[in-house]
Amino acid sequence: MVGAAAPSAVDRARCAGTIATTALGTRPHRPPDFAAESESMHRLARALTASDGAVLQTLSDMALDLCEAGSAGIALLERGTDGPPVFRWAAVSGKCVAAVGTAPPVEDSPSGITLDLATGQLFSFPQNHFACLQHVVPEIIEELVVPIPGEPEPWGTVWVMSHDREHLFDSEHLRILTSLANFTCAALTITRAKADAEARAAEAEAARNALVLAEARKDDFIATLSHELRNPIAPIDSALTAARKLASDNSAVLSALGIADRQVRLLKRLVSDLLDASRIRHGKLSVRPSYGLLQDIVGDAVTAMKADANNGQHRLHIIVPPYPVTVHADPARLTQVVSNLLSNAVKYTPPGGDITLLVEAPDLSTGSIHDSSARTAVITVRDNGAGIPSSLLPHVFDMFAQSASARRHAGGGLGIGLAVVKHLVTAHNGTVTIASAGEGQGTEVSLQLPIVCESTGEVTLIARRTIAPMRILLVDDSADATEAVGTLLELEGHEVKRAQSGPDALSIVKSFTPDVALIDITMPGMDGLELAQLLRLRAQCCLTKLVALTGYTDAAGRLQTDERIFDGHLTKPLSLDDLADVLRPS
Repeated sequence: MVGAAAPSAVDRARCAGTIATTALGTRPHRPPDFAAESESMHRLARALTASDGAVLQTLSDMALDLCEAGSAGIALLERGTDGPPVFRWAAVSGKCVAAVGTAPPVEDSPSGITLDLATGQLFSFPQNHFACLQHVVPEIIEELVVPIPGEPEPWGTVWVMSHDREHLFDSEHLRILTSLANFTCAALTITRAKADAEARAAEAEAARNALVLAEARKDDFIATLSHELRNPIAPIDSALTAARKLASDNSAVLSALGIADRQVRLLKRLVSDLLDASRIRHGKLSVRPSYGLLQDIVGDAVTAMKADANNGQHRLHIIVPPYPVTVHADPARLTQVVSNLLSNAVKYTPPGGDITLLVEAPDLSTGSIHDSSARTAVITVRDNGAGIPSSLLPHVFDMFAQSASARRHAGGGLGIGLAVVKHLVTAHNGTVTIASAGEGQGTEVSLQLPIVCESTGEVTLIARRTIAPMRILLVDDSADATEAVGTLLELEGHEVKRAQSGPDALSIVKSFTPDVALIDITMPGMDGLELAQLLRLRAQCCLTKLVALTGYTDAAGRLQTDERIFDGHLTKPLSLDDLADVLRPS
């Protein structure tokens, strides 16, 4: 035989006569004191600007005053993972204020029964029935408890106690306490929302910081990688240049060197793209406008890509104005822009495909154009190659953006070129657009550059600069680099002394007075800056031009404070044209 179910806490309290809620409706009740309630609401409004604990304490004090109770408090429901749920007395006012922080169990407590019944309850002499109240002094005559509504479950309860047999609670006290419970619900909801918002904000801030750190690490990695790649490329490039001079009459050797040279050019282009990506992110990729002929700029870009186009058997169509067009632009950077566009067209157009470079610009020599907005050069590169998927078109100018088909392409690159193009075109106050009907439908890129100007007679000629024979001290800890660059300089007619450390260089200048010292900055032991400072102190080097060699993208910025020491700086791999620019008389 199954025994009868144990009575619930509610049933036990009723049987004991502890629950006296029905008395609230039969007792005479005092009239509402709206003035006192209004004043209390003002107190609550002021408390809302304070801490969360201050708000709960204000609500507890309001319950004490408005209900003329002996004690009052707010009990919050807490469900721990290592024990039964409890009601923590978060705020207490009146005679039992010392009991703040008490945590009676939910089971078999006035607050627990109130939540079970989901409405306000009056308890008579609750200490006689609830062991959890035995510690409360003075004696509790009555306790009125109201649930604090909440979702998904009530927050807890608001309660008042009478310790005076002459002061009993009525329905007006129930109304007041119910209103305060609703205010408590609002305050706790705001507190939770604020805490959740702060937590999400903290998470978002942590995510942003992590992203910034990751971006910084990526930039540092790219800069370091670019520098490390330049170190081996520099001697290879110099050695190939020297080998072509030495084997000028051997067609088989020249053919083999041509293959190596094309692959080194590809490597140099990839490293340059990495350097430009890092410079863009650090705001160091700038333009230096000067006057020049647009036809010369386009011609240099075509010349740079002509070998690749010929190797791919592409039909290259060049259409430029028949009259000279003077522009105010950075010739080197604009050449890079056009070269990048032609390079993309060559890479993604199948052998035998057509590539068209169309240049349109007004003829200002006629004197019929006065509107400055009409002084725009339009450069269009069109191909009938791989095309671009419509889903990728909005992102083609983003750094490292590439389609899957581009990544599978043998010469696909890094997805940096178009980002560099956009940056440089924008730096010229121009715009760039790209269009494609889809994969396999070819691509058209159009540049609009407001750079056309009237001829000034200051046209910059971009041609190979030559250097008169000089005495050159070459200092680099890489034996391959010093040998390759030294041989190349000797083939140009210079007298070269090589050193692989600072002390070696100082020893050499005892008997050799260089016109120029090319010094690697990042040598171990005595670095390039320390060596340069010591050379400046040598009387025999007082007229020596000191030029820093570096592979770092931010070299210019870091050497600005050393202008008293170095006369110039060059980025590896060393270009004879760049060297000529640095060494030409000021």
